[in-house]
Formats: sequence, C-alpha cells, structure tokens
Amino acid sequence: MDAMNQLQELIIKVDHPLQTTFQNVHQGYVTENLTRFLKARDCDPSKAYQMLVDCLNWRVQNQIDNILSKPIIPAHLYRTIRDSQLIGLSGYTREGLPVFAIGVGLSTFDKASVHYYVQSHIQMNEYRDRVILPSASKKHGRPITNCVKVLDMTGLKLSALNHIKVPFSFHCYLIQQDQ
Repeated sequence: MDAMNQLQELIIKVDHPLQTTFQNVHQGYVTENLTRFLKARDCDPSKAYQMLVDCLNWRVQNQIDNILSKPIIPAHLYRTIRDSQLIGLSGYTREGLPVFAIGVGLSTFDKASVHYYVQSHIQMNEYRDRVILPSASKKHGRPITNCVKVLDMTGLKLSALNHIKVPFSFHCYLIQQDQ
C-alpha cells in the first residue's frame, strides 16, 4: 500500500473534533493537503499522520476554526496592528497562484503584545486558506493550494525584531503553513 493510502486510512480514524477541523484545513482537497504533510515527513505515513494530528489538536485547542469571527479587541488596536503589518494580495501568477507582498522591512511590531500579532497572522492565513485559495481554485477549475509570498526586506533592522518573542507553538504553525 502506498504512503497516501496509508495516511488516508489513518486520518479517517481520528475523532470528531479533529475530523471537523481537518475539513477546514483541506477545504475539499484532501489529497493535496495530505501530500503536504507527507512531503514534510519524507513520505513516512506514520510521521505525517502524527504531524497532522498535532496540527489538528493545536487548531482545536486554540479554536482556530473560529478565529475569523474573533475580532481583535479593542477595534483601534486591530487597526493599529494591521497598519503595522504591511501585507496584501497583489495579484495572481499565470498559473493562478495568489501573490502576497509582505513589507517585512517596514513593518513595525511594537504596537501591541505578541499575542495580538500572532492572532492577526493566523487570521490572515486562515482567510487565505479558506477564502482566497478556494476562490482561485474555483476560478481556475483545479485545486490551488499554494501561494507566492514576496518579502520586501527594504529597511529591515534586526533590532526591530529584538522585542518579539515568538511562542514555540506559533513557530510550529509557521513551519506547517509554509510546507
């Protein structure tokens, strides 16, 4: 049995809360999503399964499935955070992949606690995964499960990053999203 079939058999057996969050993760593209986890674990189905279950548990524990409906409160703080993170959808590649421009060098991260920046980052990724990518897939009639990120490092000062202490779980989230 090949690695994909093994992983599919394993994931079918997970509990209901994990099945529900898995549906939000794969957005109807189960094979493409499972392929990401297999690639991340050198096509080892048991390691890919463990990584996926860890990811799903993290999503359930942190209520990620509801994060798009959780505003950053107070509202002025939300606007301040978003204004300090220079990111936007700037178009699509010829293949239909969304292109995001991120002004890393000019972003400021001193307007709020790291918690709010993490929440904002996760919200943006969830919006990409649940709205932008499915829309692009529908438009092009095929699964589009990746995007292109252009990082503009102009003006980056490493000292600006000194006060950000990224939690380990967020670091894991970033690694999983970029697989």
